Amino acid sequence: MNRDESGLTLVEVLATLTIFAIVSVIIWSVFFQGYNFSQKAISKNQMQQETNLLITNLLKIHQSAKQYNIINTSSNCEITVNITNKDNSTRTEIFNHSNMCFKFEIKNAITNPVVPNRAGNDVQLKLTTSDKKDPNNKIAIDTFLYRVKGVKYQ
Repeated sequence: MNRDESGLTLVEVLATLTIFAIVSVIIWSVFFQGYNFSQKAISKNQMQQETNLLITNLLKIHQSAKQYNIINTSSNCEITVNITNKDNSTRTEIFNHSNMCFKFEIKNAITNPVVPNRAGNDVQLKLTTSDKKDPNNKIAIDTFLYRVKGVKYQ
């Protein structure tokens, strides 16, 4: 027999494949963990933007309406606002999103319907926005709906 033969034994090949598989699984899991974190961060950013838009719209309603009634429709994750304008006309605005669920809680002693003209009728709201796909991915924002004294709102 020739002792100068070079090559790999079956044990060396199996050991190499095992080490390669372990390293590949670790790299793969780190990649997907980073991807999932990135998706959750993107979702939180979108929820923050949608909640800020909702707050802006509710503030406009609070500053321009004679009175309004705000309703939580939890079955389809939307907020409905029934508005009575200064000319006594009424309209309804519905705030919803295809991927997000909106909920609110009035934190102070204001009752529905809200009459913003009365003194001390600033509304303290806690708005919660959650992802419909992952309800644990949510944000909550405490905010005030207010009117500035001395300003003539239209």
